[in-house]
Amino acid sequence: MTSEAQQPETGPPPAPVSFYPSKAKLGILIIPCVFGIVMTLQTDGAEGSAGFVLAEMRLVNIMAILICLFVAFLLLQMAFDRNPVVAFDEKGIHCQRPPLGFVPWSAVIGMGAANATLMRRVLMIAVDPGKLNEKARTYVRNSVGFINLISPRMSRFKKQAHGYPSVHIPISHLSRSARQIESLAQEFVLYYVAEED
Repeated sequence: MTSEAQQPETGPPPAPVSFYPSKAKLGILIIPCVFGIVMTLQTDGAEGSAGFVLAEMRLVNIMAILICLFVAFLLLQMAFDRNPVVAFDEKGIHCQRPPLGFVPWSAVIGMGAANATLMRRVLMIAVDPGKLNEKARTYVRNSVGFINLISPRMSRFKKQAHGYPSVHIPISHLSRSARQIESLAQEFVLYYVAEED
């Protein structure tokens, strides 16, 4: 855990930083949706039909196309969102996705990073629910806990958190590289969290 493993930094506080969605990275994720639609249309050829006829499509194929379109729409919406996904400043962490809201530095117990099968690279943040506002506390309470099972590093982080719950913020699809985000997050933790320990 970052706040326990290293000593606090001295000197000026780190400058506030915001991370936005990456249009290029999210755009690449739309490609499988397009392939899914094309393949579904190709496999739905009705017997004896010379061309594509919407009325003759099977319900399963229609549902598959709708799911691909829905996922592509969500990805496009995320890509063109002008609000920062995550921001760090002197007050704490502001997180839009997941809908965590605001986490003050006083509520942060420790932070780490790991690869997660479903979300690729994530920031893991152990928090004290008693120091969170209602929105963040509700999110932490309703978060699904099984995700720790799919990554040994996440499972190890949970053990190091001494019973405190942790939240996971995906960082692979943001405008800066995961390594840059982790490095900047560490600066804030070392300045604001390790200082309080």
